[in-house]
Amino acid sequence: FFIAHGLAHQWWGQAIGWKSYHEQWISEGFAQYFAALYAYHRRGERSFTDLLKRMTKWAVDEADQGPVSLGYRLGHIRGESRVFRALVYNKAAVVLHMLRRRVGDDVFFRAVRRFYLDNRFKKTATADVQWAFEVESGLDLERFFEGWIHSSGTPVVRFSWTTAPDEPASAIVRYEQVGRVFDIPVTATITYADRSSEDVTLVFSEQTGEVRIPVRGEIRKIELNKDEITPVEVYKQ
Repeated sequence: FFIAHGLAHQWWGQAIGWKSYHEQWISEGFAQYFAALYAYHRRGERSFTDLLKRMTKWAVDEADQGPVSLGYRLGHIRGESRVFRALVYNKAAVVLHMLRRRVGDDVFFRAVRRFYLDNRFKKTATADVQWAFEVESGLDLERFFEGWIHSSGTPVVRFSWTTAPDEPASAIVRYEQVGRVFDIPVTATITYADRSSEDVTLVFSEQTGEVRIPVRGEIRKIELNKDEITPVEVYKQ
């Protein structure tokens, strides 16, 4: 993993630099995420998910110490390098995975290539990353980057679910974000009456809202963030 991280710096940090300490995450976050992708390639999905869970826990534990965009200033005054690693390395990598879930695999990797090819041998800023992903996805990602890169803290979500009365083959998840509104991709784990289950990625982008999910049978329960790979606090209403 550490060798893969170091090798990834040939692209992220060397071929592409950063304009100031605010953009240090572009080097370390991308290298950390690409090392995790290498783990997926060599060891499979379980190893990849386990890595993301550990990164997410570390990021949540230190989330109140400041935004990712503070770079090496995170934890610097008290000499706590753990804070820097938790946020600039691990939280930034988790944010990239959330961005991938937000826009989908094809768009994500197209945007990564666009960002790299457009900025090779240059010093870049967070705005350049955002622009590449907005161009490829057609989405406004201002709230996503503002919440996850330029702001601190962990979003809090309350949710409930019910079966849609007029559509027996769908369920409704209602949510409320408490406090600051983030753009949150999160896993909904649906458990059916026969005890089989499936995971669906939902996106919460407003203060309150609801999402309809197609289902394939009678539902026993719906859980949010059971996989623990999104840095969010979830409470069932």
